[in-house]
Amino acid sequence: MERFKDCLSALVPYYDEDGSNATLIFTTAGAVFPDRRTVKWNLRRLARLYSVDLEAARRNQRDFFQYRQGLPLPLSPELVLVPLKTRKAVGKNDGCHSYFNPQAIVSVAASGNGAKRSSILLPGEHLLPCLYSVQTVRKRLRDGAIALERHRSVLRSPGCPAEDFGGLLRELVKSLIAGIQEGGG
Repeated sequence: MERFKDCLSALVPYYDEDGSNATLIFTTAGAVFPDRRTVKWNLRRLARLYSVDLEAARRNQRDFFQYRQGLPLPLSPELVLVPLKTRKAVGKNDGCHSYFNPQAIVSVAASGNGAKRSSILLPGEHLLPCLYSVQTVRKRLRDGAIALERHRSVLRSPGCPAEDFGGLLRELVKSLIAGIQEGGG
């Protein structure tokens, strides 16, 4: 995982040839690397590399965003991972969520499988199905951008609570929304 931490596009669960849970690691260069371990294992390993306590990060994000599931995880000033459901579980403990780096996503579009589905395009022309609507994906990616900026702000100003940056975050959200509306989203 260490060699991918600076060029990560996504961690995507899949079933390997034995039917076991495994991970496809997508990079910003468009390469894909299979890993026999689960997405959960890879996510924990990545968090350790960045010295991030995932439970504390989730709790912090939950308190800020006021929802519990699918929270963005800022790992460094350059990387936030946003969980999006990309498959249906076949058995118990099968991970359904992929973790995407919003900065690496090329585009999001509705898929041909109805309005409640979308597709995510990553570098290297890798098109991944998503079980969420385009609107939900865009909201989650927007929340990821907010979480990343909030994380950067806290790191720039140690000792100052993140809530002091509410005005900055409001302006960021306004500009993101304006940009999405201009793009026809």
